[in-house]
Amino acid sequence: MKLVKGVKTTSRKKTIAKSLEDLPETLTQTASPEAKPAETTTGSARSSAKPVTIEAKIDVGFGNTLYLRGEGVGLSWTKGVPLTCVDGTTWKWTGDVSEQVKFKLLLNDQVWSQGEDLIAAPGQKLEIAPAF
Repeated sequence: MKLVKGVKTTSRKKTIAKSLEDLPETLTQTASPEAKPAETTTGSARSSAKPVTIEAKIDVGFGNTLYLRGEGVGLSWTKGVPLTCVDGTTWKWTGDVSEQVKFKLLLNDQVWSQGEDLIAAPGQKLEIAPAF
């Protein structure tokens, strides 16, 4: 990097505190013990949710990805969620659900798998071999 003559550069002085007493008051204050994070779901909804695991056994080829579309757990029929590549022939998706999930797999979120829509119940682990 070349410095241009006549251009002033700004430098910031770095200060390192040697103890907690040296820190500004705003950094040393702690939250009150009464403060609790807000709960987003009720206890009954959380306890009834069980993990659903969908494993697809297929080699989609280098550079390709499997996607999941459907109903439930934030799924949509218009935009897919990518599955995680476990190894060269295994793709996996897991989600906590309290109701059944209706879904279908897509190659690169464009090509639909053959056959009917599939259904997974809470707590179920499905191992499928899709065809495209």
